[in-house]
Amino acid sequence: MTDRDLARERRQARQKESRRLRGLEREAAARARVRLAARTTPPERVVLRLGPTNSGKTHDGIEFLIAQARLGLSGTYAAPLRMLAREVYERLRAHLPDERVGLVTGEERINPQADVVSCTAESARTCGDVLVLDEAHWVADHDRGHAWTRLLLTGSHRYIHVAAAPEAGALLRTAFVQAGHLEIAQHSRCTELTHAPAMGPRTIPAGSAVVAFSRRAVLALHRELIDHGRSATVLYGAMPPGARREQIQRLVTGEVEVIVTTDVIGHGVNLPLRAVAFAETGKFDGKERRRLRLWEAAQIAGRAGRRGFAAGEGLVATYAGGIPGFSPDAGLVRAAVAVANGAPSDLSIIKASLRPDWGELGDPTPAEIPHALRGWRKAARREASARPWLRPASIETLLTMWETARATVRAPVTVDAPWPGDGPTVWRLITLPVDADGAFPEIAAAVLTGRSLRTILRPDSVISRMSLDEAERHAALMRDLSSAGRSFGAVGGVDHEEAAAGEEAASRRIVELVAQRRPLVNASLCVSCARPCAPWFQRCDDCHRARFDWYDGDDPFAW
Repeated sequence: MTDRDLARERRQARQKESRRLRGLEREAAARARVRLAARTTPPERVVLRLGPTNSGKTHDGIEFLIAQARLGLSGTYAAPLRMLAREVYERLRAHLPDERVGLVTGEERINPQADVVSCTAESARTCGDVLVLDEAHWVADHDRGHAWTRLLLTGSHRYIHVAAAPEAGALLRTAFVQAGHLEIAQHSRCTELTHAPAMGPRTIPAGSAVVAFSRRAVLALHRELIDHGRSATVLYGAMPPGARREQIQRLVTGEVEVIVTTDVIGHGVNLPLRAVAFAETGKFDGKERRRLRLWEAAQIAGRAGRRGFAAGEGLVATYAGGIPGFSPDAGLVRAAVAVANGAPSDLSIIKASLRPDWGELGDPTPAEIPHALRGWRKAARREASARPWLRPASIETLLTMWETARATVRAPVTVDAPWPGDGPTVWRLITLPVDADGAFPEIAAAVLTGRSLRTILRPDSVISRMSLDEAERHAALMRDLSSAGRSFGAVGGVDHEEAAAGEEAASRRIVELVAQRRPLVNASLCVSCARPCAPWFQRCDDCHRARFDWYDGDDPFAW
């Protein structure tokens, strides 16, 4: 066979493969169109509860759920945060028998088959008697909005109560246009917020929160409060759920005066706060450092004034401490107070995010999943043209997770190549609530090839000596393993209970460290002179200049 013949055969093979892949995408698109076009059974009654923070909209929805549960109906409460789901779970238990109440989140499962379940939106049942869908303006979120959209599109509940920001009202009215009865309940804030003068570490009242937007900033502010004789604790994303609950409880019981927190409190975490003080009004959003949007600041400010359901001082201010680098915008804080009190905001909610599920993809092999996803995207775009309130979510994250899994097990790229697992298994893997840059590669290898993960376990005696950083990393690793274990059983020889126990041990260590009445880290001190400096730098300006003032800039690699 000549070189020309070989080249022709290769070209024909590529053309055949390309036709096959286009066929896969067309088939996936056709299946997805059928699934997307299928409408839910319209609910008998929908109540849209629209209002700002602390306006009682969630309270009224939960009261309705409890009342219907007492009549024997089943129900679901769906929230954006596991902490909020846990809070409502405890509230439900106070009114209903324990055997009737369950909790389901990505990290906890308590009596999941119960009649009445409090859960995160991703874990919510799509059918039942009653659904209370909280913080429904999350429907527009690019990363997680699909969980709310799934309940709007495919949910089948008789009675639905939706709590949301007023800006989501038009979208939600459109989504429930086929409801038997649609009621709009406008809620006003129970207590009016007051914009207060700047607060410092000595003047901030007990029962307050200082807000910053990074772990290092939170720990630096915590140190400053401790140094000024205030009792304080912290709350931020890297803390495991058990440790977060402990810190909230310490504030609630009055054990500490101030909690320094990230914007984790901005979405329904009901702390009994007298005041909220902004140490920062800018944040890194994963792509860039930017100014807080007005509605974001208002969500956080609205956490003030919650010392009872309908009473509280509700003070909001900037925080004026002695740590360099913090310069909150008092004008933005003042405007946020007005929005939290009911003034119009800059929030625009006109599209609901839509993401595929396995049934809409058909039954692709692991290697065919990317092509099925692209086919789904074509169908979703067509469906969005018919229902303009829908927006197909990006599939790039799913493709990244798929590529990470493929590289981990060294699976060939070609569609016909076998994988060490079937399509549903790989799909469950790439949709796990686990970061692709975290423990996901190890989990994928363990699930698909049986690689042991026993070596990452640590005995309690080792965990009890960990630093704060070490305990947080170990808790995150165990949490990822625990999440995978709920879907796959034992992963790498580590079952869900072992991983959960490891996370709990790390959580206890974090609680122990945070409870010590001394600074957790030296995050706000210069490593050279030990004077205060911005927490995101290692050295103060003077020491930085002194270290590099001999560099003339001609040779960037000279030092």
